[in-house]
Amino acid sequence: MPHSKKPKLANEDADNTAAASIPSDELANIFGCLGPIEILHLRRVCKTWNDAAKNTIVPLTDFKVHDIDSYNTMKTMATALPNLQQLELRDNLKHVLIHINSSRINHRYANGEDPDEEKALRSINDITYEVDMVSNFTKLRVLKLGCASLNGSYPYLFNFPLQKLTISNCGYLKWDLNVLAGMPLKELHVKSSESLTGNIPALTGNIYSLRVLKDTLERLTIAACPQVEGNFMDLADFPLLKSLILPQMVSITGDIRGMSETSFPKLENILLPKNVYGGQEYMIMRISEAKDLIATIYSIKKQSHRHPSLFEDFNWYLSGNSPDWHEEEFWYPFSFCLVRAGSRLGWRWERKFEFTPDYHFEVNWLDALPTKGSSEHQSFTEALQDMQSRTDRFPFFKGFHQPPTEAVYNRLKRQYRPSREEMEMWENPSSSHE
Repeated sequence: MPHSKKPKLANEDADNTAAASIPSDELANIFGCLGPIEILHLRRVCKTWNDAAKNTIVPLTDFKVHDIDSYNTMKTMATALPNLQQLELRDNLKHVLIHINSSRINHRYANGEDPDEEKALRSINDITYEVDMVSNFTKLRVLKLGCASLNGSYPYLFNFPLQKLTISNCGYLKWDLNVLAGMPLKELHVKSSESLTGNIPALTGNIYSLRVLKDTLERLTIAACPQVEGNFMDLADFPLLKSLILPQMVSITGDIRGMSETSFPKLENILLPKNVYGGQEYMIMRISEAKDLIATIYSIKKQSHRHPSLFEDFNWYLSGNSPDWHEEEFWYPFSFCLVRAGSRLGWRWERKFEFTPDYHFEVNWLDALPTKGSSEHQSFTEALQDMQSRTDRFPFFKGFHQPPTEAVYNRLKRQYRPSREEMEMWENPSSSHE
């Protein structure tokens, strides 16, 4: 017996008519409150809804391309939702492997212009997926590329009115800071872009070229990109810059002594490479230079508009080539840093070991003692007691405000009697640490 057609519900035609009667512009506004996947489903209701989806400014919602299914969804969106505003491309198909005659076939994006030849040769048998349809998203505001299997340059990836660009661990993606010209970029985050082979200039350029972003840039992170050069002070007059993070940037230069009251007026967070004077892990040649460096840091922190935490996570070191250095059985350098007890700021030398006790010197206070009886004095006293207990726990340098001479150090070693706890930490270095 043949199957009969499924009967229509009585109000089905009426519902379809009502759905189609909503003006496309109104639908687009309604869709603008939904995520891209929801809009993608709703576009199937009728032609009117499909047209409305194409006109919808898709809200800033995280959409990741990380496997075959999400890649195919992106392909559909390229025509169905061309006004997508946020997109993340990851190493999309790293979990999908095909084994043929014991050979492993990977999936990757198609090579761009001027790809690395060795990388291209190694991946010649990979299954490739085009990525140029991304250029259809003409209103893209946020683009993230994380571990994406890209090789070469892809100019269309930088042809958007981007406000935020994040690129991490894309070692074979070739691009230059100059491509950012014309973008209303507020945030730029680039991390570990050097390739695993160590010889491909994945990101090149001079940070001076970022001056085209002077009126919009708020947050900048560029990490471990050795081909990027320039002086960080070229960004000092950026009126909106709140965060400047430049770790492991061996070609970035500069000197914090150039930071005046008008430099970086909105800065809240900063991390500079060690080749910058005053940068993280900057090395001094003489112990006496520490006071000068700290005086510079303190003068910057006391500028009226400075964020209170500026430089407080930095550590500076005495160089192993210093005439003040003396060798010993454990090669761990003397370092110094800012410390805070309540609202009172100071600095001290330290001797930190990886798995064994940390030895603290006495604090050199920069701020005046808070007024007795005040809440600030109470918080200072409580913090100081905790700080002192740590020094008393391993008191090798108790009473010293800076590293001693070699003769004094050797005398201290002969006279010092470590506690039982300290001895146990040295005997079992990997089992415990304060």
